[in-house]
Amino acid sequence: MQTFDYYTKLLEYNSLNKPLWQVTIVHTDGSSPAKAGMKMLISTDGLILGNLGGGEMEHSIIEYIGSHKPSTAEQMTFDLGQANLMDATSTAMICGGSVTVFIEPLFNSNNLYIIGAGHCGKALGHLARLCGFWVKLIDNREDILKSAPKDCFDEAEYSNYEDITSVIGFGSYTWVVIMTHGHVHDQEVLQQCIEKETRYLGMIGSKSKVKQTFDSLMDQGYTAEDITRIHAPIGLSIGSQSPYEIAVSIMAELISIKRNEHKTGL
Repeated sequence: MQTFDYYTKLLEYNSLNKPLWQVTIVHTDGSSPAKAGMKMLISTDGLILGNLGGGEMEHSIIEYIGSHKPSTAEQMTFDLGQANLMDATSTAMICGGSVTVFIEPLFNSNNLYIIGAGHCGKALGHLARLCGFWVKLIDNREDILKSAPKDCFDEAEYSNYEDITSVIGFGSYTWVVIMTHGHVHDQEVLQQCIEKETRYLGMIGSKSKVKQTFDSLMDQGYTAEDITRIHAPIGLSIGSQSPYEIAVSIMAELISIKRNEHKTGL
């Protein structure tokens, strides 16, 4: 692998904010094919670039990232003389010595997808970016997307809402806020998202419209457990009326969930 390929892929994934981890060997002791400074890129979609010396240690790191998906930097030391794989830091390699690696996520782990780029959607995108979220605006009106200020999104994409799953990267880092310009579109998008993995799924609307949507979902066979995953009406109740007031109420809810993970069990 050439250095050019390595950093080209790093920049490509970074520009799209796709989950990507860089593993760097920071220290070696004793006999080991690994050398300080060796690097490897690992993604959730199968990308593996670089070299950590091969063997069980490299396999263990790839497996660990795939199962844990760390959202903060971690340092791990592998004992290359162990004869088992009892935990993430022991390997079956017989060369002896130890290797310390530094694992760092190279992406924003809070990906907010705003479905609907109207006044409220743009205000929310602006606030969310100020609060450290990566924001993607999605709308079925190309003119609305083209006129959206650059400070309210990191990426903007057109969708007719018929296949919303093709423009959302679902997973444990995904926050979805549904606020289209029509109640029918809201429900259409919600039905496509409800069974997908998300960190947060919320929909704007009055209590009566939300109840109507939930009743419709129940009639279609969705369970009460499915419904409880949905945050609606969205946001904290602060009496908000203007787009930015509504955005503040939604951001307050998102921040509350983000900062109190240990209380929510997520």
